[in-house]
Amino acid sequence: MALLILHLPLLSYSQGIRPSNIYRVTVTSRYVIENGERTSQFNAVSQEIYDSLGRLHTDIDFDRETSYPGNYRWHFYDSMLLVRTEYYIDEKLDRRVVYEYNKDTLVSGKLHYSPRGEDTLLVKVMNYSYNPEGLPERIEALNSSGRRLFRVRSSFDETGIEIRRMVSGRRGDPDDRIRRLDREAEYDSLGLLVYEKVKLRMSDRSRNEYTRRYQYDDRGNIIEMLELDQDGDQVSRIEYGWQQDRNRLAQIRYYDAEGNLEKFMAKRYEIYRTTDRRQRVIDY
Repeated sequence: MALLILHLPLLSYSQGIRPSNIYRVTVTSRYVIENGERTSQFNAVSQEIYDSLGRLHTDIDFDRETSYPGNYRWHFYDSMLLVRTEYYIDEKLDRRVVYEYNKDTLVSGKLHYSPRGEDTLLVKVMNYSYNPEGLPERIEALNSSGRRLFRVRSSFDETGIEIRRMVSGRRGDPDDRIRRLDREAEYDSLGLLVYEKVKLRMSDRSRNEYTRRYQYDDRGNIIEMLELDQDGDQVSRIEYGWQQDRNRLAQIRYYDAEGNLEKFMAKRYEIYRTTDRRQRVIDY
């Protein structure tokens, strides 16, 4: 499956630091579940292609029914800075996002363009303001004429996690459709998030609320996420399995409220050492 899409170009605007002809590929596969058990059947659902500098150049989604890689993103760089991302749906350009920086800080990032004939049209500009810790405390979205679409104000706790978000303005909505967020968070002695209660109000005025508990291994890797309802009963549970020698994520298991296995995802790491990327090495 991996070789099917490796003809997609690895595009970059790279100055200064140049990659070598070594590409690292991460393939995520989903196994078929029967009678609550994982079978040996699986299909690739996504693929990420990195260069030797660790820059993500292409990430692809495979259609679950046909396994065709019709949806993908291309990422372009200037040295180590991401300067542009192009989003393709059914192999057609859906939108282009251009990032602008003040030195290494994203300031006028996310200039959104949509296709218009053979060219693209600017439809939205996202301007960022940061607090002293470098976290985006305000985002202002403008249309191509400079008229404000919406404004996002966020506040963060001492660990840098967002605990409050307010969105004002009715001419547009953030991509995640969240208009208000409130989070209560608790941490362990190492500063790892172990509990959070989140309340959301969406752009359609619907409300959502969830409570989650987290567990970690000795290396600080998350190994379990437990979602609870208002009565403290399990809604879902996710288990994360890590490679012990390489400390890389290897498996993700999803369980329902009754503890039944619903989904099993596995990651495979590959290395291609030639320009045509036809000589694959499984990186165990």
